[in-house]
Amino acid sequence: MLLDYGVRIDDKVSFPGHVSPKDIDAVLITHAHLDHVGAAPLLFISRDPKTYATEATLDQAQILLKDMLKLSGYYLPFGEAEITRFIKNTVRVRYGEVLRVKDAEIEFVNAGHIPGSAQIVVNADKTLVYSGDFNPVKTRLLNGFKNPGTEFDVVITESTYALEPHEERRLLEDKIVKLARETQSQGGVMVVPAFAVSRSQEVACILYAHGVKDNVWLDGMARELLQLYLNDEEYVDGLDLLSKTSRKLRIVRGRRDRMRVLEESGIVISPAGMLRGGPSAFYAQSVANDPESTILLVSFQAPNTPGARLLAEGMLPADGAEVKVSSKVVQYKLSAHAGQKELREYVSKVGGSGIVVAVHGDAAATEAFARWVSENTGCVGVNPVAEETITI
Repeated sequence: MLLDYGVRIDDKVSFPGHVSPKDIDAVLITHAHLDHVGAAPLLFISRDPKTYATEATLDQAQILLKDMLKLSGYYLPFGEAEITRFIKNTVRVRYGEVLRVKDAEIEFVNAGHIPGSAQIVVNADKTLVYSGDFNPVKTRLLNGFKNPGTEFDVVITESTYALEPHEERRLLEDKIVKLARETQSQGGVMVVPAFAVSRSQEVACILYAHGVKDNVWLDGMARELLQLYLNDEEYVDGLDLLSKTSRKLRIVRGRRDRMRVLEESGIVISPAGMLRGGPSAFYAQSVANDPESTILLVSFQAPNTPGARLLAEGMLPADGAEVKVSSKVVQYKLSAHAGQKELREYVSKVGGSGIVVAVHGDAAATEAFARWVSENTGCVGVNPVAEETITI
């Protein structure tokens, strides 16, 4: 069984090691982010391997994969035909539905990360749970994850924030709203670079729920995802709030609207979340010299991205050069991942006396988390290297 098959996007798209489709009994996709699904079309070049995902995962993945193709087509070993085959031939799975693949029973359990995200439970002669990316904390869009069970022989878990606790979400919301009101009161524009999937819509819902409803704009691919979520009663828990928010949102529909955004005090939410292209880069550059305006980063900023450089050095790339930013720059992380405390609670609950495999984190995080597991639970923590085989 292949659990996720994603890509890494830096200056170009990097692919994982080769997996032969003919050797796979099942491909199980946890969610739509490209680092989990971006290589899946590769498996459909010559075959149609049995693949499973939720409906919401496939709807979002289709948008993200086609966008990746548009931006990075020169680097990709597959095209639109393979994306279409992947989407068309993947079996739609609902939470709680039990699948059978040979001698294994498989269940997709709500992961609370983005709409349709799942933990994957495998019951055979051994039991395994793969967390994917998960979030136990209730947000404005999702109610958080569902506990997948206990006493698993193998736990494969993300460890993104194994070294970092999260601030309480209520406090983060209060800070975001306060910053928005301050920026608007002094006549500035608050630019919110945010991921198109889930994060942009959540920021809009937070502002609406706290009464910030005037001159809030949404741009970029977040607009398409908003329309998708508005039609998803099954996988978007906060649909009522999202629907109310959408009726007050001002949707950017072209260049003329982008100029209008900058002509009056307001808020604009747009990808890319790390300022690596997208309309958010245009807006950030446009307010860079305005001390009354704000750039609010609401997510992790990967090393060497424009967002990371902005935080560290106060500089932004613009027209082939770099400009010194005089607008206010703030970071409040509205993470959709489990924090340090939640990760530790997760493995303590779901692990038995088997192994916990720490993945999906930088080297320091996975190493530290595997060590913590071995020292503080009844499980053995494993920090694997690429291509390593683990035997239990």
